[in-house]
Amino acid sequence: MNRVFALLVAVLALIACGGYVAYDQLFRAAPPPPPLAHEDHGDKLPTQDEFDTLARTDPVKALSVCLTRYQREVHGMRCVLEKQERVQGKPEPPQSPPVEVLELCVRGDVPDPDTKKTAIEVAAKWRSGARSFLGSEITGTLFSERPEAEGGLGNKAVTWRPKAFVSKLSTPIPPDSPLATGQSRYCVRDAGLYRTMLRTHEAWKDRQETGKFKYEYLGTKTVEKAGNRECHVIRRMCEGVEVDAFQLGGAASKDPKVIAAEGFTEVTIFIDRERWLQVATETLRDAPGGTKVTIGTYYFRDIELNPTFPPDTFTAAWLKTP
Repeated sequence: MNRVFALLVAVLALIACGGYVAYDQLFRAAPPPPPLAHEDHGDKLPTQDEFDTLARTDPVKALSVCLTRYQREVHGMRCVLEKQERVQGKPEPPQSPPVEVLELCVRGDVPDPDTKKTAIEVAAKWRSGARSFLGSEITGTLFSERPEAEGGLGNKAVTWRPKAFVSKLSTPIPPDSPLATGQSRYCVRDAGLYRTMLRTHEAWKDRQETGKFKYEYLGTKTVEKAGNRECHVIRRMCEGVEVDAFQLGGAASKDPKVIAAEGFTEVTIFIDRERWLQVATETLRDAPGGTKVTIGTYYFRDIELNPTFPPDTFTAAWLKTP
């Protein structure tokens, strides 16, 4: 009997240990990636004609100018984001990814000029196309780098599921936890215009410096999904199949299965000609028969720069409002 009891205790201990490991993996705060910011050299911004020339002849430099102008002039943004993306390769082609439309608010993403640190806060509410977790839709998410003592989440995120039976407001989780990576191609910390441009610039600059930057300028186009803004259209062709890191500063996966599921072969960006903002991105992969498979498309519209946010915007209370 004692041996049976001892065996039972050992089994329960293993189960408890496994549960702790699973909990630890899902909810333990991981250190954020190294800070990544664009360096402002203090140069005078180009004229509109000069910027148009850069977009045609040196898109990496054009993106650098976009980032510099944003850092100098913008301290927060609000917009509507329409996105369509395969997450971890799902759904598989030929099925199309769902279209998600959300209201997005971001502040603190531009590093402080003195400390070079950010205090990123992101609040998003889905208007349509919300993804589900455990059978109920996630209609809102909030991320904050600010410490809990200052009213933030300490580099964690929460989600709001109004139709969930329990835990409508989730336990705060790291933004790169398995729960988070199963919901989006990119980290919530990197939402918004600034870090979208930063991601593109860093990737394209790296290809340019290694002699692997191949692009074509496709002229200007009025982009309906980006609010009918006139945009410079630039397409980068990849040398092979590429994947992005989930978060800025992180490393892209080298797993062949991940590359096969999430890889892309071309990226097209749309830069608002007047406001110098990357307002749309289309990421595609070559498919048999000369066709293209959508990996992710992102369109920003109704953009407000430096808005006055209501006091409750970056709080869980805002997520709960219709």
